[in-house]
Amino acid sequence: MITRDHLRLDTALRYSWKNIIYSLICAGLAYVTHVVLGQDNVYVPTQVVSVLGVALAIILAFRNSSAYDRWWEARKIWGGVVNDSRSFTRQALTMVDPQHVEPNVITFSKRLVHGQVAWVNALKLQLREKTDQKLWDEQVGAFLSEENYKLILSRSNKVTQIGMIQGRILKELHAASTLDTFSYIQIDDTLTRLTDLQGKAERIKSTPLPKPYDYYTKAFLNLFIISFPFAFIDIFRDIESIFLIFPVTALIGWIFYQLFVFGKVMSSPFANFQTDVALDAISNIIEIDLRETIEDNDIPEKLKPVDGTLM
Repeated sequence: MITRDHLRLDTALRYSWKNIIYSLICAGLAYVTHVVLGQDNVYVPTQVVSVLGVALAIILAFRNSSAYDRWWEARKIWGGVVNDSRSFTRQALTMVDPQHVEPNVITFSKRLVHGQVAWVNALKLQLREKTDQKLWDEQVGAFLSEENYKLILSRSNKVTQIGMIQGRILKELHAASTLDTFSYIQIDDTLTRLTDLQGKAERIKSTPLPKPYDYYTKAFLNLFIISFPFAFIDIFRDIESIFLIFPVTALIGWIFYQLFVFGKVMSSPFANFQTDVALDAISNIIEIDLRETIEDNDIPEKLKPVDGTLM
Protein backbone atom coordinates (compact mmCIF):
# COMPACT_ATOMS: atom_id res chain seq x y z
CA MET A 1 0.00 0.00 0.00
CA ILE A 2 1.45 3.35 -1.06
CA THR A 3 1.40 5.86 1.81
CA ARG A 4 3.29 8.77 0.26
CA ASP A 5 1.21 11.64 -1.10
CA HIS A 6 3.38 12.49 -4.08
CA LEU A 7 4.37 10.89 -7.39
CA ARG A 8 7.78 9.25 -7.63
CA LEU A 9 8.92 9.82 -11.18
CA ASP A 10 11.55 7.06 -11.04
CA THR A 11 8.92 4.48 -10.14
CA ALA A 12 6.55 5.72 -12.83
CA LEU A 13 9.27 5.61 -15.49
CA ARG A 14 10.40 2.14 -14.45
CA TYR A 15 7.01 0.74 -15.41
CA SER A 16 6.27 2.98 -18.41
CA TRP A 17 9.53 3.47 -20.32
CA LYS A 18 8.48 1.02 -23.04
CA ASN A 19 5.26 2.96 -23.54
CA ILE A 20 7.18 6.24 -23.79
CA ILE A 21 9.51 4.77 -26.42
CA TYR A 22 6.53 3.41 -28.35
CA SER A 23 4.88 6.86 -28.26
CA LEU A 24 8.05 8.54 -29.52
CA ILE A 25 8.35 5.99 -32.35
CA CYS A 26 4.74 6.68 -33.38
CA ALA A 27 5.45 10.42 -33.36
CA GLY A 28 8.59 9.78 -35.39
CA LEU A 29 6.62 7.83 -38.00
CA ALA A 30 4.22 10.74 -38.37
CA TYR A 31 7.12 13.20 -38.66
CA VAL A 32 8.91 11.15 -41.31
CA THR A 33 5.70 10.61 -43.28
CA HIS A 34 4.61 14.25 -43.29
CA VAL A 35 7.87 16.19 -43.16
CA VAL A 36 10.57 13.99 -44.68
CA LEU A 37 8.45 12.17 -47.28
CA GLY A 38 5.88 14.91 -47.71
CA GLN A 39 2.95 12.48 -47.68
CA ASP A 40 0.37 14.86 -46.22
CA ASN A 41 -2.46 12.63 -47.41
CA VAL A 42 -1.53 10.01 -44.76
CA TYR A 43 -3.48 11.27 -41.78
CA VAL A 44 -6.25 10.39 -39.34
CA PRO A 45 -9.14 12.85 -38.84
CA THR A 46 -8.95 14.51 -35.44
CA GLN A 47 -12.62 13.70 -34.83
CA VAL A 48 -11.87 9.98 -35.10
CA VAL A 49 -9.00 10.21 -32.62
CA SER A 50 -11.13 12.29 -30.26
CA VAL A 51 -13.89 9.67 -30.29
CA LEU A 52 -11.30 6.92 -29.75
CA GLY A 53 -9.83 8.85 -26.83
CA VAL A 54 -13.23 9.27 -25.19
CA ALA A 55 -14.01 5.57 -25.67
CA LEU A 56 -10.63 4.62 -24.22
CA ALA A 57 -11.19 6.88 -21.21
CA ILE A 58 -14.58 5.24 -20.55
CA ILE A 59 -13.09 1.75 -20.80
CA LEU A 60 -10.24 2.66 -18.45
CA ALA A 61 -12.66 4.22 -15.95
CA PHE A 62 -14.87 1.12 -15.92
CA ARG A 63 -11.88 -1.21 -15.65
CA ASN A 64 -10.27 0.80 -12.84
CA SER A 65 -13.55 0.95 -10.96
CA SER A 66 -13.81 -2.84 -11.12
CA ALA A 67 -10.17 -3.14 -10.04
CA TYR A 68 -10.71 -0.88 -7.03
CA ASP A 69 -13.77 -2.89 -6.01
CA ARG A 70 -11.55 -5.99 -5.89
CA TRP A 71 -8.90 -4.14 -3.86
CA TRP A 72 -11.47 -2.78 -1.42
CA GLU A 73 -13.11 -6.19 -1.01
CA ALA A 74 -9.68 -7.66 -0.21
CA ARG A 75 -9.14 -4.95 2.42
CA LYS A 76 -12.53 -5.65 3.99
CA ILE A 77 -11.72 -9.36 4.11
CA TRP A 78 -8.53 -8.67 6.01
CA GLY A 79 -10.38 -6.25 8.27
CA GLY A 80 -12.61 -9.22 9.10
CA VAL A 81 -9.51 -11.33 9.78
CA VAL A 82 -8.34 -8.71 12.29
CA ASN A 83 -11.69 -8.59 14.10
CA ASP A 84 -12.28 -12.35 14.18
CA SER A 85 -8.69 -13.04 15.30
CA ARG A 86 -9.25 -10.76 18.28
CA SER A 87 -12.61 -12.38 19.01
CA PHE A 88 -11.08 -15.85 18.77
CA THR A 89 -8.31 -14.86 21.21
CA ARG A 90 -10.79 -13.40 23.69
CA GLN A 91 -12.92 -16.52 23.51
CA ALA A 92 -9.92 -18.84 23.83
CA LEU A 93 -8.69 -17.06 26.96
CA THR A 94 -12.02 -16.48 28.71
CA MET A 95 -13.83 -19.75 27.98
CA VAL A 96 -12.26 -21.30 31.09
CA ASP A 97 -11.59 -19.95 34.58
CA PRO A 98 -7.83 -20.18 35.22
CA GLN A 99 -8.44 -20.61 38.96
CA HIS A 100 -10.59 -23.72 38.53
CA VAL A 101 -8.85 -25.70 35.80
CA GLU A 102 -5.61 -27.58 35.43
CA PRO A 103 -2.60 -25.51 34.27
CA ASN A 104 -2.34 -27.57 31.08
CA VAL A 105 -5.75 -26.26 30.03
CA ILE A 106 -4.41 -22.70 30.14
CA THR A 107 -1.53 -23.94 28.01
CA PHE A 108 -4.10 -25.22 25.51
CA SER A 109 -5.66 -21.76 25.38
CA LYS A 110 -2.31 -20.13 24.64
CA ARG A 111 -1.66 -22.76 21.98
CA LEU A 112 -4.88 -21.68 20.31
CA VAL A 113 -3.70 -18.06 20.28
CA HIS A 114 -0.31 -19.03 18.86
CA GLY A 115 -2.12 -21.17 16.31
CA GLN A 116 -4.16 -18.16 15.23
CA VAL A 117 -1.00 -16.08 14.70
CA ALA A 118 0.37 -18.95 12.59
CA TRP A 119 -2.91 -19.10 10.64
CA VAL A 120 -2.82 -15.37 9.82
CA ASN A 121 0.82 -15.45 8.74
CA ALA A 122 0.28 -18.60 6.69
CA LEU A 123 -2.67 -17.01 4.90
CA LYS A 124 -0.55 -13.98 4.07
CA LEU A 125 2.34 -16.07 2.74
CA GLN A 126 0.05 -18.38 0.80
CA LEU A 127 -1.83 -15.54 -0.88
CA ARG A 128 1.45 -13.94 -1.92
CA GLU A 129 2.82 -17.31 -3.06
CA LYS A 130 5.86 -17.02 -0.82
CA THR A 131 7.86 -20.26 -0.79
CA ASP A 132 10.96 -19.15 1.12
CA GLN A 133 11.36 -21.79 3.82
CA LYS A 134 12.99 -19.32 6.20
CA LEU A 135 9.92 -17.08 6.08
CA TRP A 136 7.63 -20.02 6.83
CA ASP A 137 9.86 -21.17 9.68
CA GLU A 138 9.94 -17.73 11.28
CA GLN A 139 6.35 -16.65 10.75
CA VAL A 140 4.48 -19.96 10.97
CA GLY A 141 6.67 -22.74 12.35
CA ALA A 142 7.65 -20.65 15.38
CA PHE A 143 4.02 -20.74 16.60
CA LEU A 144 3.28 -24.43 16.06
CA SER A 145 4.60 -27.64 17.56
CA GLU A 146 7.21 -29.44 15.49
CA GLU A 147 4.77 -32.26 14.75
CA ASN A 148 2.00 -29.95 13.56
CA TYR A 149 4.39 -27.83 11.52
CA LYS A 150 5.69 -30.87 9.66
CA LEU A 151 2.09 -31.88 9.01
CA ILE A 152 1.07 -28.59 7.40
CA LEU A 153 4.23 -28.45 5.28
CA SER A 154 3.18 -31.71 3.68
CA ARG A 155 -0.19 -30.29 2.60
CA SER A 156 -1.02 -28.14 -0.42
CA ASN A 157 -3.32 -25.77 1.50
CA LYS A 158 -1.42 -25.09 4.69
CA VAL A 159 -3.90 -22.51 6.00
CA THR A 160 -6.73 -25.04 5.94
CA GLN A 161 -4.61 -27.55 7.87
CA ILE A 162 -3.86 -25.01 10.61
CA GLY A 163 -7.60 -24.40 10.92
CA MET A 164 -8.12 -28.15 11.28
CA ILE A 165 -5.51 -28.28 14.04
CA GLN A 166 -7.28 -25.46 15.85
CA GLY A 167 -10.58 -27.31 15.53
CA ARG A 168 -9.10 -30.52 16.96
CA ILE A 169 -7.78 -28.67 20.03
CA LEU A 170 -11.24 -27.25 20.67
CA LYS A 171 -12.80 -30.66 20.20
CA GLU A 172 -10.42 -32.17 22.76
CA LEU A 173 -11.32 -29.47 25.29
CA HIS A 174 -15.01 -30.06 24.71
CA ALA A 175 -14.68 -33.84 24.90
CA ALA A 176 -12.88 -33.51 28.26
CA SER A 177 -15.80 -31.39 29.56
CA THR A 178 -13.39 -28.49 30.07
CA LEU A 179 -15.29 -26.45 27.51
CA ASP A 180 -19.08 -26.31 27.82
CA THR A 181 -21.21 -26.87 24.74
CA PHE A 182 -22.38 -23.27 24.42
CA SER A 183 -18.81 -21.88 24.55
CA TYR A 184 -17.68 -24.55 22.11
CA ILE A 185 -20.38 -23.54 19.61
CA GLN A 186 -19.44 -19.86 19.92
CA ILE A 187 -15.72 -20.28 19.35
CA ASP A 188 -16.28 -22.84 16.61
CA ASP A 189 -18.50 -20.29 14.87
CA THR A 190 -15.58 -17.82 14.96
CA LEU A 191 -13.37 -20.46 13.34
CA THR A 192 -16.03 -20.92 10.67
CA ARG A 193 -16.05 -17.17 9.93
CA LEU A 194 -12.26 -17.20 9.61
CA THR A 195 -12.47 -20.09 7.16
CA ASP A 196 -15.07 -18.15 5.18
CA LEU A 197 -12.74 -15.13 5.02
CA GLN A 198 -9.93 -17.42 3.84
CA GLY A 199 -12.14 -18.69 1.02
CA LYS A 200 -13.09 -15.16 -0.05
CA ALA A 201 -9.44 -14.09 -0.18
CA GLU A 202 -8.53 -17.19 -2.18
CA ARG A 203 -11.36 -16.44 -4.61
CA ILE A 204 -9.93 -12.98 -5.33
CA LYS A 205 -6.45 -14.48 -5.72
CA SER A 206 -7.49 -17.27 -8.08
CA THR A 207 -10.03 -15.31 -10.16
CA PRO A 208 -8.44 -12.28 -11.83
CA LEU A 209 -10.30 -9.75 -13.92
CA PRO A 210 -11.23 -11.28 -17.30
CA LYS A 211 -8.21 -11.23 -19.61
CA PRO A 212 -10.09 -9.39 -22.40
CA TYR A 213 -10.11 -6.39 -20.05
CA ASP A 214 -6.32 -6.33 -20.40
CA TYR A 215 -5.60 -7.10 -24.00
CA TYR A 216 -8.51 -5.18 -25.52
CA THR A 217 -7.73 -2.13 -23.42
CA LYS A 218 -4.03 -2.40 -24.30
CA ALA A 219 -4.89 -2.77 -28.01
CA PHE A 220 -7.18 0.29 -27.96
CA LEU A 221 -4.49 2.25 -26.11
CA ASN A 222 -1.81 1.38 -28.68
CA LEU A 223 -4.19 2.24 -31.53
CA PHE A 224 -4.95 5.61 -29.94
CA ILE A 225 -1.26 6.43 -29.46
CA ILE A 226 -0.29 5.60 -33.04
CA SER A 227 -3.26 7.56 -34.40
CA PHE A 228 -2.69 10.66 -32.30
CA PRO A 229 0.40 12.12 -34.06
CA PHE A 230 -1.06 11.47 -37.52
CA ALA A 231 -4.13 13.47 -36.50
CA PHE A 232 -2.43 16.46 -34.86
CA ILE A 233 0.94 16.87 -36.57
CA ASP A 234 -0.46 19.40 -39.05
CA ILE A 235 -1.76 21.51 -36.18
CA PHE A 236 1.74 21.72 -34.70
CA ARG A 237 3.20 22.46 -38.13
CA ASP A 238 0.75 25.34 -38.59
CA ILE A 239 2.01 26.97 -35.39
CA GLU A 240 5.62 26.29 -36.45
CA SER A 241 6.26 23.97 -33.51
CA ILE A 242 6.22 20.65 -35.26
CA PHE A 243 8.73 19.04 -32.90
CA LEU A 244 6.22 19.42 -30.08
CA ILE A 245 4.48 16.38 -31.54
CA PHE A 246 7.10 14.22 -29.83
CA PRO A 247 6.69 15.33 -26.19
CA VAL A 248 2.93 15.82 -26.53
CA THR A 249 2.39 12.31 -27.94
CA ALA A 250 4.64 10.81 -25.25
CA LEU A 251 2.85 12.75 -22.49
CA ILE A 252 -0.68 11.88 -23.55
CA GLY A 253 0.28 8.24 -24.18
CA TRP A 254 1.96 8.11 -20.76
CA ILE A 255 -1.12 9.47 -18.98
CA PHE A 256 -3.42 6.87 -20.51
CA TYR A 257 -0.87 4.12 -19.92
CA GLN A 258 -0.50 5.05 -16.24
CA LEU A 259 -4.25 4.70 -15.84
CA PHE A 260 -4.02 1.29 -17.51
CA VAL A 261 -1.20 0.15 -15.20
CA PHE A 262 -3.01 1.51 -12.14
CA GLY A 263 -6.05 -0.63 -12.88
CA LYS A 264 -3.89 -3.67 -13.60
CA VAL A 265 -2.05 -3.60 -10.27
CA MET A 266 -5.12 -2.65 -8.23
CA SER A 267 -7.00 -5.66 -9.58
CA SER A 268 -4.42 -7.99 -7.97
CA PRO A 269 -4.29 -7.00 -4.29
CA PHE A 270 -2.13 -10.00 -3.26
CA ALA A 271 0.50 -9.91 -6.04
CA ASN A 272 3.43 -8.32 -4.16
CA PHE A 273 2.91 -4.94 -5.83
CA GLN A 274 3.42 -1.66 -3.97
CA THR A 275 -0.33 -1.11 -4.29
CA ASP A 276 -1.13 -4.39 -2.49
CA VAL A 277 -3.35 -4.52 0.55
CA ALA A 278 -0.78 -4.13 3.35
CA LEU A 279 -0.77 -7.79 4.46
CA ASP A 280 2.55 -7.53 6.30
CA ALA A 281 1.33 -4.56 8.31
CA ILE A 282 -2.07 -6.10 9.07
CA SER A 283 -0.52 -9.42 10.08
CA ASN A 284 1.95 -7.55 12.24
CA ILE A 285 -0.86 -5.72 14.05
CA ILE A 286 -2.72 -8.98 14.66
CA GLU A 287 0.42 -10.67 16.00
CA ILE A 288 1.15 -7.78 18.36
CA ASP A 289 -2.43 -7.70 19.69
CA LEU A 290 -2.69 -11.44 20.21
CA ARG A 291 0.74 -11.97 21.76
CA GLU A 292 0.33 -8.99 24.09
CA THR A 293 -2.94 -10.51 25.28
CA ILE A 294 -1.19 -13.69 26.44
CA GLU A 295 1.82 -11.69 27.73
CA ASP A 296 4.19 -13.36 25.29
CA ASN A 297 7.89 -12.62 24.98
CA ASP A 298 9.73 -10.96 22.07
CA ILE A 299 6.70 -9.14 20.72
CA PRO A 300 7.61 -7.47 17.40
CA GLU A 301 7.46 -3.73 16.83
CA LYS A 302 4.78 -2.18 14.67
CA LEU A 303 5.80 -1.99 11.01
CA LYS A 304 6.31 1.45 9.50
CA PRO A 305 6.29 2.58 5.86
CA VAL A 306 9.57 2.17 3.97
CA ASP A 307 10.15 4.64 1.11
CA GLY A 308 6.48 5.60 1.20
CA THR A 309 5.25 2.00 0.94
CA LEU A 310 3.64 -0.24 3.56
CA MET A 311 3.54 -3.86 2.50
